[in-house]
Amino acid sequence: MQKISLLICLAAIALSWAGDPTDIDSLFRGKEYKPELSSSLRDTTDISALAVSKGSGKESKGNGYYVLQFEAVGDFDAAQRRKAQISASTGYNIQVVFDAPFYKLRGGGWTSRKAAEDKARELSIYNINALVVKLK
Repeated sequence: MQKISLLICLAAIALSWAGDPTDIDSLFRGKEYKPELSSSLRDTTDISALAVSKGSGKESKGNGYYVLQFEAVGDFDAAQRRKAQISASTGYNIQVVFDAPFYKLRGGGWTSRKAAEDKARELSIYNINALVVKLK
């Protein structure tokens, strides 16, 4: 009798300690986790079509055009797969730029570095890492 009451007590403690289900628990139940991005992250700007005018030699804080670089991979097929994945998770029009020996995945576009860094920080909340790159 004493063993049964001990088992019941341990089971009650284990159930109370388990707590509420987490995102990981929902993955185990077959539900896909999709973070909801704010509409400010959606940008369909095609960075290959943009031409940045050349400055007068002196670089000011606002000169230039900044994009987010998400990854650099060595294989073209892998770059195309990651392009689709990143585009789906961010909503950006992702461009694949070949800069030997890597295919770089870039998206977005801002005229100030601060705005680009703000978006990179906002994406990091959703575990999407990006570097701010200045295009010449």
